[in-house]
Amino acid sequence: MISKNLLPWKLSLSVSKFFQLKFNCYLLRFLPFFISRWYIIFIGKLYYLFNKKESNLIRQTIKRVLNRKNDPWIIKVKIKDTFKGIFDHYHEKLFIAYSHFPRLLRFLHNQIRLVGAEALDKALQTGQGVILVTGHYGAVEMLPGALAVKGYPTAMICRFQTSRLRQSLNARAERVGLELIDADEGNILLSALRVLKQGRILITECDEFDEWRDDHNRSTYFLNTRLPYDRSLDLLRKRTGASVVTALVHREGKRRYAMNLRLVANGASGNPPSVSQECLAILEQAIDTNPEQWYQWKKLGKIIKSRLEAEHDHQESGYLAPKVGISLPDQA
Repeated sequence: MISKNLLPWKLSLSVSKFFQLKFNCYLLRFLPFFISRWYIIFIGKLYYLFNKKESNLIRQTIKRVLNRKNDPWIIKVKIKDTFKGIFDHYHEKLFIAYSHFPRLLRFLHNQIRLVGAEALDKALQTGQGVILVTGHYGAVEMLPGALAVKGYPTAMICRFQTSRLRQSLNARAERVGLELIDADEGNILLSALRVLKQGRILITECDEFDEWRDDHNRSTYFLNTRLPYDRSLDLLRKRTGASVVTALVHREGKRRYAMNLRLVANGASGNPPSVSQECLAILEQAIDTNPEQWYQWKKLGKIIKSRLEAEHDHQESGYLAPKVGISLPDQA
């Protein structure tokens, strides 16, 4: 039996920082794509082997969401595939940041096909910029780079777990004309407004729960979970008049990816849903079809757990449970 004392990273490192250890970043510079992927899968399994609490939370969250319409054996397969999807995500993150740069450019240009590019092209023609909404789904790490190498004027709001990652990605982004907006530096809103005013594409994620600007007078449902309503997308669109397009990069296997682009209604119907609700609905539809390609199960699980604990505490004390979700900061 392996002693816990031999695993100091178990308590001190998140899964993201574990994958981004210096040795792993070094290997990704040289290993071929398929070998580096299997390496990440191997060490990822080790991480969760010694972090049972975290892996169990992911498993239980998936079971809770999928139990509505799936047989137990299907859920078991989906759970296994979800962990593979998590490993693929971190492999793609390291591949984008540290692999041989000319090889990376060829990969982004050739391996990712755009589906619905006319929606993005039409939105750009307005000159008011495009809010490109994605989620923690599929090969999202490849989204900004793929657009940049295909000639789209792109910027993305992001947060870096390590200074090494920040330096590497900023250097690479500059070489392809991609702007990375650090969420931990400066005023994000002003930077976002500037990008859109320039008529460019601003990429943001609609399922970054702990970054939401909550409207406590409203709530929304996502994956059968009640959450506070996020008004940030609505405010940004109202301030700029920018078109809204969703983009989800779906893994198709054998190093092939499809970037699915879809123009949001933007008030075209008589009584349209809000931008935030429509984007979440599009993401939820993709997750319902391919739950293994989403990797926010841990964060959603923490929200569900906190809500259930709050309900229990209020019931024990004789009060009704609050009807709002709880967002906990936990950068993956």
